[in-house]
Amino acid sequence: MSKQNATPNDAAHPVGLLQGHISLLGGLGERLFRLLAAVDHSGSINQAAKEVGLTYKGAWEMIERANNLAPNLLVMTVQGGRAGGGTKLTPAGKSLLQLFNELNEQHSVYLAQLNQRLLEQPDVVFLFRRLIMKASARNQFFGKVTEVVIGVVNATVSVMLKGGETIVASMTKESVQSLGIKAGIDVIALVKAPQVIIVSDFGGYRLSARNQLTGVINHIQKGSVNSEVVLGLTGGNTIIATVTNDSIENLGLVEGGSA
Repeated sequence: MSKQNATPNDAAHPVGLLQGHISLLGGLGERLFRLLAAVDHSGSINQAAKEVGLTYKGAWEMIERANNLAPNLLVMTVQGGRAGGGTKLTPAGKSLLQLFNELNEQHSVYLAQLNQRLLEQPDVVFLFRRLIMKASARNQFFGKVTEVVIGVVNATVSVMLKGGETIVASMTKESVQSLGIKAGIDVIALVKAPQVIIVSDFGGYRLSARNQLTGVINHIQKGSVNSEVVLGLTGGNTIIATVTNDSIENLGLVEGGSA
């Protein structure tokens, strides 16, 4: 396949920590050039629009805008003739498409080099993995395992957060082994917001819960039935709890208050 007929997607975009796309001045980006490439090989706006996931109207609007921005016409319509008419790229359109493909290839090589440099930094790799990790739990805490106690069936894992607070997780022995959890490693602890219990009056309370964290209420996001309470811990972490609106009133929870 020649560079002239290649689509921007043909240039290998490395799947790494660092990703990006290029666009030319005026917002002429990859989707436009995918559309131009599709027009070039299909000769049809309708077919090209389907290939890049646009409506016929959306494709025409994109092409009209590009034609207006470019110093020379990029796409032209051919009426009638033995081939029945259609749409094709002008020489200026073909040249611009080829230029973009060449830039895209160079950009991909540059990204690959940068990703290789990032992969050589373990701390950076771990940070990125934390940022892109997908989990339903709203509360995600980075910490270091300080102790693992193995029981007959279950195990308890103590994790020290960056502020010095310690939380304890209970899991099966099999999970500890499969995850390779041991003292000294870095982990991320996940806590779902509905599992967090808020207490506002500390006097006289004796709780069976092992994980008890104190802080200041940074924000209360009211909903129709429930509210989200964001508690700022002393070490800089925040923890989110889902609390009913009635409980908000009964506990006297206010922003700036302790909990």
